[in-house]
Amino acid sequence: MYKKIIAAAIAVTGVVAPLANVNNVYAEEPTATSSAASSWIQVSPVSSRVTLKPDTALDYSMIVSNIGEDEFKFSTYTAPYSVVDEDYNVSFANETNRTQLSRWIQFINDDGSLTDKYTGSIPAGEKKTVNYRITVPADIPAGGQYATIFAQTEPEDTNSSASGIKTVSRIGLVVYGRTSGDTEEKAEIVDFHMDRFLTQGPVKATALVKNSGNTDFEVKYEYTVNSIVGNELYHKEDAQNVLPETSRRKTYEWENTSIMGIFKATFKVSALGETREETHLVIIMPIFMIVIAIILLTILTIWIIMIVRKRRERKSRLVA
Repeated sequence: MYKKIIAAAIAVTGVVAPLANVNNVYAEEPTATSSAASSWIQVSPVSSRVTLKPDTALDYSMIVSNIGEDEFKFSTYTAPYSVVDEDYNVSFANETNRTQLSRWIQFINDDGSLTDKYTGSIPAGEKKTVNYRITVPADIPAGGQYATIFAQTEPEDTNSSASGIKTVSRIGLVVYGRTSGDTEEKAEIVDFHMDRFLTQGPVKATALVKNSGNTDFEVKYEYTVNSIVGNELYHKEDAQNVLPETSRRKTYEWENTSIMGIFKATFKVSALGETREETHLVIIMPIFMIVIAIILLTILTIWIIMIVRKRRERKSRLVA
């Protein structure tokens, strides 16, 4: 009987061994040879921070570049900048008390006049400086103000297809404004989670940071996964802004995980002097390994019980 139990255990182990040593196989994504777009617009900088003083006019500039193959006409205009959820999907249509800045921006024409929409043209490979003015009202709310300045190519009517479809290229510059009045910065890390036991990848870490103040602040993230012997397998770090009266979620995913193993992960989040950092072991064990472990444990338990019973039987016979 014992030999049959041991043989069964060996047979199960023989199935486990080759599976446990399988290496990950990754398919490379196809690549395609592409040429430069005929109308490809670029702006610099991609974001700007300004101090807003009541009843003042402030002049700034941005550079619009043509990095395509053909000359194009373009226009610039403003839109609100706000977010609609914790994943920070951006809205350029939703106006709030924090997006009034989009109404204070006008563009300066080449003759010095002001306009809500600037138009011009740029030859291929060249740049143009676009100046804009922020006219701040005398009565403004304290805290942050946010807007987007878009630069967009304007297709020629002769290039429109029979279906009426026109191709345009658009890119935006985000303007982060902060008033000179009373500001309140208040950050709270309301959710912090790290995966610890998984049956398969990816390994994740997520944090939700809440801004209860009236102006934006920067959050720094760092996530590292090491092997059990200390070799670095994954490392990412970012810095992102959180707008006032919103919450922003950041999630890291280590996609290229092994089929099984034990790893050490460290996740760190810092915002306005508040820091949370934790290190945990991460165990990845596929379901089939769990099932096999249960089977082996069951077999071992039965084997121990049978040995104990047999010893008791022998002892009772000797006493008799």
